[in-house]
Parts: sequence; structure tokens; C-alpha cells
Amino acid sequence: MTDTTTPDPAAVAAAEADMRAQGIPTHEHVQADYFGFEEVSRVTLPDGVSYVEHRTLTEGQRRKYLNGINRDVVIQKATGDARVAMRPGDERYSLLKVALCGWNLQQNGQPVLFNDRNLEKFLESAPPKVIDVIDKEVRKANAWLIEDMSVEDIDKEIATLQELRETKLEEDSGN
Repeated sequence: MTDTTTPDPAAVAAAEADMRAQGIPTHEHVQADYFGFEEVSRVTLPDGVSYVEHRTLTEGQRRKYLNGINRDVVIQKATGDARVAMRPGDERYSLLKVALCGWNLQQNGQPVLFNDRNLEKFLESAPPKVIDVIDKEVRKANAWLIEDMSVEDIDKEIATLQELRETKLEEDSGN
């Protein structure tokens, strides 16, 4: 019996050579559909069972997120002083509110329906350690979020992580 699932490389090469000799293209280019973009990823939570799903943001979702974190700059004419209200917690909350799109979570042994109300409740009451894991994965999937970071900003993040690592090692060793 002949295996028909794997094409014979010699036969494929011969067919392509024959097609080229006749002026027939050997490959067809397919135009991309830029309107149907939807990429969903899953983050498994520390229990190994629960998960949340997040999306790579479309341009419309990105605009919604950016508009949600936009802050007004107040400039006082007399002194020339500028004031901007910074709210880093709101920035992360806005990002996760736009990016999260599903989950497998339970509360008191019962499945929790994914909807805006429950999402807000989850973001308010989940342990920061869990939200950190989710935030990290969402940012990885949306690389434009870190494009504005300078090397200095990244170095600061690395230093912070090193400090956290040292603290954790001390805790684990019982010091």
C-alpha cells in the first residue's frame, strides 16, 4: 500500500518545474483580511486549573484603552507650573478591563460568569500577585505597550525584580 498522505518530494519538484516551464505560478498569494483580527491567549493561574483569557488589542480597543488613561495637563498661567494627575493603578485596571475577554473562575465552588460586573469585582478583589501574572502576559501580547519604555525604564524594572528576588530568597531561607 502506498502512503498518499505525504507527497513524494521528487514528484512535487518535477510538477513545480513543469508548471514553471509552462508559465504557471507554483504558489498563490492570498490577500490578508485585516478586518477579522482576533487573537485570544490564555493565562493559567497559580492553581493550575483556573485561567483567564485575554486578547491582543485591535486598534479600536487600543484607542478605548488609551482614551481611558488619558490625563489632562493643567498649566497655571501665572507661575508656568504644570500638573498632571498620575494614576498607575488606573492604567493597569483600564488595560485589563479592555484586554480580558473570558475565564474559567469559581467563587465559593460555583462557576463565575464572565461579564463586566464580575470582571470589575475580580479586578478589585483578586490578589495582586495574580493580577501581576495576568498583566505581564497581556503586555507581552501587546508589544506596543512597551515601545514607549526607555532602556532606563527597563533597567529600573530589572532592578525592582532583582530586589524582589532577593527578598523572596531571604523569605524562603527563613532569614
